[in-house]
Amino acid sequence: MKIWQLGFVTMVLSSISLSHCNPRKKNDPLSDNLLNLLLINSIVNAREADCTFSSSTSDPLNADLWHLDNYGQKGGISGEDVRVKPVWDAGYSGNQVIVSIVDDGLDISHEDLRSNISISARSINLNTNSFNPSHSFSTSAHGTAVGGVIGATGGNGIGVRGAAPCSKLVGVNLLEKSTIFTSDEYRAMVNEVGRVFISNNSWGSPDLYGWLWPSSNLWQQGINEGISLGRGGKGIVYLWAAGNGANGSGITTPLLVDDANYDGQANYYGVMAIGGIGENGKKADYSESGANLWVVAHTQGNNASAYTTAISTTDASGSFGWNTGATASEYTNSNYTKKFNGTSAATPLASGVVALLLSKHPNLSWRDVRELVARSARKNDPSDGDWNTNAAGLNINHKYGFGAIDAEALFTLASSWIPITDTFKTESISPIYPGTAIPDNDLVTGTSVLYFVGSSISYIEFVDLEFTSNHTYFPELRITLTSPSGTESVLSDFHACLNPLNNSGCSSGNTSIANMTGSSTYRFGISRFLGENPGGNWTIRVHDGSIGDVGVIQSLRLRIYGR
Repeated sequence: MKIWQLGFVTMVLSSISLSHCNPRKKNDPLSDNLLNLLLINSIVNAREADCTFSSSTSDPLNADLWHLDNYGQKGGISGEDVRVKPVWDAGYSGNQVIVSIVDDGLDISHEDLRSNISISARSINLNTNSFNPSHSFSTSAHGTAVGGVIGATGGNGIGVRGAAPCSKLVGVNLLEKSTIFTSDEYRAMVNEVGRVFISNNSWGSPDLYGWLWPSSNLWQQGINEGISLGRGGKGIVYLWAAGNGANGSGITTPLLVDDANYDGQANYYGVMAIGGIGENGKKADYSESGANLWVVAHTQGNNASAYTTAISTTDASGSFGWNTGATASEYTNSNYTKKFNGTSAATPLASGVVALLLSKHPNLSWRDVRELVARSARKNDPSDGDWNTNAAGLNINHKYGFGAIDAEALFTLASSWIPITDTFKTESISPIYPGTAIPDNDLVTGTSVLYFVGSSISYIEFVDLEFTSNHTYFPELRITLTSPSGTESVLSDFHACLNPLNNSGCSSGNTSIANMTGSSTYRFGISRFLGENPGGNWTIRVHDGSIGDVGVIQSLRLRIYGR
């Protein structure tokens, strides 16, 4: 599951599809103040306690953690998991790695989390303006579920274990705010910027709209500061859920609704967008594809029996959260749930794998981590027809990015990795103004624009395309970008445009930027060109898939990131 919540001043849209909880009282202010003083005292010159973990130790719900060790117990393919056990057995379990969970809170008193709450980095609650990130009301449990997937304590004889069972967790309670300002988004991205290794973000723009949602300048500034200043200049590693809006309920033609590239946070160069695959290694039908997708990780797939292959993890303590203790389909211990799913669950699984990596190689930069994750990713679902190879020899797929994150392969590659020392460069190529008409209802010919790039960058790490058009109904357009080496990326495809609040189609008369109607500029992000040389002619192709709405390509601008 994924909370989609956009930080505009005037509007917050959120969706928690699995929340069915009882009201919960707010915490007592005096207790909060006392806890704040204790937390402040504990983090002064504090160092995290060293942690050891053995995979042979017991946690009662181990058998349900198929995403960590899949031997077919949930009807899936044996070995189709994140492959952390060989890394654990080699002695690495996330020790001293701090992971920030930006979400709707984190239950820091939970029996399976409290020993892994960081004492050297401070949590924050942007809803209560305190240092206690715990949930304020009963509909909140999402962040605690995320925390368990990453860092539930392993081998303590209770509950579950995380992918990095010795990692330390910081909670940033952002999503409980009734109105999220862009300044809140910024603060969430830079909290404890000097100490945090990884920032997990299982949230973003609303699902099932088919709209384009830009990211705020302040949020982008936070990411930029995090990757440039975080961890003493090595940079925070940001992971972002790709989204759950790929298929819309009740929509017949076209089935596709959202693409991860329609989210201006998930498609930003400073983050890794994470999609979801099931116990058979195939894309979960809700998981959004996109040219910006980095890798995929395991979560509930397409099994017809509800929740049989969802993720088991920590839930808010007691009768709060999803497991209220009132349903036979849940655990009898209501501190845990077996119903966590979506790209919200896939993202922390990937964060846990990155925490394992950084526990052995803490000096890797954010750029090293991204490239190691991409180059070590496993080609899952190999029969899928979208697999291709880019000019740098990397497997690429719009559904899966570079493939499934694989802890064992990641460690093997990292053992011989030469750290990136070349300066990170960003080049904004001079824009072009083609003024080219987009032929109406033309699926075959469309229109093509050549864009020549001369650059001092010879190795691409990411690419942006800013696309400006006055076309009157953006969902009719298929936009592709092809590199000089011949690698094609689909940036937008023909798709439905749905308003889930009233189940109506989106009007082409609406001039909102979110619908991309009227003259609008939107930035697409592309990961698929990793390792290629940007020099030469790039080709932008646009097709119009329906009759009645027209427009022109007004301007195009490429931005190249790399070395």
